[in-house]
Amino acid sequence: MTLRQAQGPARTLSTEYLQRFHDMVDDYPNKRSMLMMTLRLIEEEFGCIDDAGMEIAADLCGVSTAHVQGMVTFYTHFKRPAHGKHRFMVCATLMCALDGNTSQALKQIESKLGITPGQSTADGLFSCEKVECLADCDKPPVVQKDFEHFCSMKGKTLDDYIDSLLKRENKSVADYQGKAGIEMDLRVSVLPSHYNFAGETEVGARHFENKDPYFQPGEAPRTTTVPPPLKTPLTAPVVDGMNLNGADHV
Repeated sequence: MTLRQAQGPARTLSTEYLQRFHDMVDDYPNKRSMLMMTLRLIEEEFGCIDDAGMEIAADLCGVSTAHVQGMVTFYTHFKRPAHGKHRFMVCATLMCALDGNTSQALKQIESKLGITPGQSTADGLFSCEKVECLADCDKPPVVQKDFEHFCSMKGKTLDDYIDSLLKRENKSVADYQGKAGIEMDLRVSVLPSHYNFAGETEVGARHFENKDPYFQPGEAPRTTTVPPPLKTPLTAPVVDGMNLNGADHV
């Protein structure tokens, strides 16, 4: 069973976007090397890259879904379903952060839209993130909204731009005042969970091929977990070089 079968009816690119995919073929040595641009096509047509979109990319480029997932999780600029329709990315690297430029831009976004980094508005229209260097370090703060790149984005310039977006969406600042933002979960599902069947041992299934490994949404906890903090060299047990006894250095 594929990811697509597990999620429901198959979805494909439209004729227009399939044509754009085939128009690019001659520009690359093989389809595998087209993966990043193929994901951009999928993102453009569907508004984000979800699991079904990753399967489309895998089929078109002749790679595994795991390979596609690896690229989507490595390159954070790909838009995921949890992101807002309008995605604000504010540079938080040193040159933008100096003199409070990053903080000022984030405060303005929060005052207008009620969201802080890592959050989206409840209606899904806007989201905000801190990101690493967006270039143009001499014109802080640098802000990217989807594919639009802005320099010196603060003060009246930023306020006016947000107001223009609100007007475009028939919204106002009042629509977001006093409303809490939604924490975004940008993790990508990797390998499916598995049911525990009778006869299965604690270390694994005896007859894996006899089970359906796919859960429907909400039927099982996520398989992706956040690892605990690593122990530092100052707290990790080390061996006493003289007596070969374990000791904790603090």
